[in-house]
Order: sequence, then structure tokens, then C-alpha cells
Amino acid sequence: MTRKAVGTPPYVPRKGLRAILDHAQVHAAGDVLSKDELHKRGLSSHWTYPALAALRFLGILDDEDRLTGKHAAFNREKPDREAQQNILKEAYEDFFTAVDLPQRTQDDLRLRFQEVYDLSDRVTSSAFPVFQTLLEESGFTLVAPRERAVEAPAGDSTGGEAAEGDEDADAVLSRRSLPGEEELRVRHAGYQIVLNLQVTKYTTEKDIMRMIRTANRAVHLMKKSGDKH
Repeated sequence: MTRKAVGTPPYVPRKGLRAILDHAQVHAAGDVLSKDELHKRGLSSHWTYPALAALRFLGILDDEDRLTGKHAAFNREKPDREAQQNILKEAYEDFFTAVDLPQRTQDDLRLRFQEVYDLSDRVTSSAFPVFQTLLEESGFTLVAPRERAVEAPAGDSTGGEAAEGDEDADAVLSRRSLPGEEELRVRHAGYQIVLNLQVTKYTTEKDIMRMIRTANRAVHLMKKSGDKH
């Protein structure tokens, strides 16, 4: 396990932190941001201390609760993404030192975050969403994108497509499950056909087979149409 960071990452509600950052925009660097002011702005007294601690962690407040000027980068109307990234890299230095981005999955990202800061599950459940939101809004890619499309076989050696019904429907299903609404992309020589398959909890296996046969039929008709479309 990596070394424990100095200070606990912010674990205030994301909407609350966003409201505080918005309110801070009316202040200039050097102004004091007090817990009484935050409470008057509608922040629960229970969250005023964690909120101020969060701003200190991010370097937006100094040890005397004076704004350092970094809050301007989080202006909703004129955000400075580059400055935000630099602020977050400095604040979450322990994480960026120990972990490479993007991670393979969301679960991997959460686990590494918890390990770096040696957090309990309870604190992680509050701190991780704040961390995730701040980094995503600043432009970081946290999790590697996954390829959602499924390509059909290229066809025979002459470059033609497999004829309708040549591909077994069970083979298609074994390559990809179809929960909810998914896309089935079938590549045809010179064309790409995109079919939306509506699958609900009421959809039967027979329905799915019928949709796949329809997709094969579409490929067959496209092949016959030549360059007409």
C-alpha cells in the first residue's frame, strides 16, 4: 500500500462544494471566507468545517482561510481547465504520484484512490465522488474508453459479405450480451450499417433472433443494391 497522504481529501457533498466555489467568485484573492458566511449562504453548520477543509486541501484557502486566488479557475462561466488541472495535480499529488491515468475500470480507479489515501469505505463513499467530479470537469480522462461496437466477420476471401443467415445467431449472442439499448455495427465493403436493437426485460430470445435475422437481411439487401445508395 502506498504512503498515506497528508490530510484527508474533500468529502463534502459535490453540490455543496460547487455552491461554495460559485459563491467564492464574488470575492478577490486575500478575502477571508468564514464558516459563518458559508452558513448564511445555506450550507449546513454540520458541513461548514469540512467545506473549509476541502478548500484548504485544494489550495483555494490558505491556513488563515484567505482566498489564494485559485478559486477563479473554477468560475462556472469562464473556467480555466488548464489551471484547474494544475491545482488538482498539486492537491491530489499523492494520487498522481502513485497512479497512472486512465485506469482500466471505475472500480480500479476507486480502489486505487482508497489505497493511496488509506480511507475507510465510509469516507471513500463521500470523498471519491468529489475527486471524480473535480477531475472530470477539469478535463482528465479517468477510465479508458471501451470499444462498444461489434464487427461482423469480413466475409469470404473475395471481399463479399456473408449471405443472409450464414452467421449463426447464437454465435452473435455469445460474443455480446444485449442489455438495454445497444448498437450492432455491421461493416460492409464501403458501407457501415448501424442498427439499434431495442431490448427490454420483456424481450425473448426468439425476438432477439428475429432482430439478428433482420440485420443479416439488411446487409444482404445493401450488397444487392450496389452503388444505388
